[in-house]
Amino acid sequence: MLKIVHPVAGLIAILAIAIFWLSTAISELFLSEAAVVAVKTAIPWGFLILIPALAATGGSGFAWSKGRRQGLIGTKLKRMPFIAANGLLILIPSALFLASKARAGEFDTAFHAVQALELIAGATNLALLGLQMRDGMKLTRWRRGSFLKQGVACTASLTAREDVARGTMALHLKKPDGFTFKPGQAVYLTLPDLKEADGKGRVRAFSIASAPDDAELVIATRLTDSAMKRGLANLPVGSPVEIEGPYGDLTLDGDATRPAAFLAGGIGVTPFRSLIRDASRHAPTRGLVLFYSNRSPEDAAFLPELEQAARDNPRFKLVATMTNAPDWQGEHGFITREMIERHVGEIAAPVFYLAGPPAMVAAMQAMLKEAGVGTQNIRAEEFAGY
Repeated sequence: MLKIVHPVAGLIAILAIAIFWLSTAISELFLSEAAVVAVKTAIPWGFLILIPALAATGGSGFAWSKGRRQGLIGTKLKRMPFIAANGLLILIPSALFLASKARAGEFDTAFHAVQALELIAGATNLALLGLQMRDGMKLTRWRRGSFLKQGVACTASLTAREDVARGTMALHLKKPDGFTFKPGQAVYLTLPDLKEADGKGRVRAFSIASAPDDAELVIATRLTDSAMKRGLANLPVGSPVEIEGPYGDLTLDGDATRPAAFLAGGIGVTPFRSLIRDASRHAPTRGLVLFYSNRSPEDAAFLPELEQAARDNPRFKLVATMTNAPDWQGEHGFITREMIERHVGEIAAPVFYLAGPPAMVAAMQAMLKEAGVGTQNIRAEEFAGY
């Protein structure tokens, strides 16, 4: 519910402030004194919509953060006090003052000075709310259809834990009855019994690394010093975890005649493991190529399994590249256009799927766009790793 209330309330707040701002500017510049009076006296009534919308936006944002204070959520939370203070201390008093002056027909220096202040404050809040919505879209994937579908909240239990690379752990969860997902999708995971908390919060989004018809759900994560990651690392087998989802549309497009090229950095390989496992079983004729970048083979999660999958499926090609492994027999360095063209031929032929750290994903998107790949053929997910 919060995932609907928060963006809708934010949008209402933006629209309300935009209407106030534009009506003020247009009436002052182009309309009569009577129109200015009408606008100024009507704006305070609009607070009956604006104030609840701002309160709902802030309240749902704090509730949704679940204690997390870093990343995009942390940035959004830091903006909220400025938006609230700007509204309570400047916009509302200014609007009430201007409405009083307008009703009295007093369009003097004080009126115009406060009017200028109100316009500046309104433009500032519009800019801040716009940044809030931009970051919210990144967090919720508002542009993706799956976000508009209600996710399932359920409880799973830990059945096993294993190391799949240096500093990387895979968790095997008992799949809740009736839980279904598409390869490449993700879930939000919460530890209900986590006693320790920090600014990174109690909830994380994890791509599902298993295929839909696997008996268990598998997620994988880099181990860090956050309370959440320590809690996962020390979670006893049999312990409950809360999951919500599935979300995300990093799923294969419907055109099976086009090859799919996966560009993964580090733990970003998890959704592609799901896609590759599923496609090998149900779409064995589809061309798949995974470009998988790591510092060394020891840091590459699921590498032996992926190498075996490439041997078993002639339509799947693995291009593992290492940035700091002199003895590695495969590719070296970061993923480049030249590397992609050497293995797939015409770079515009595949549909590209990107997952990894934000900087890596941004660099790959820029490289592909510069090479002439259309945005409709690039799909991406970011993994911050905290």
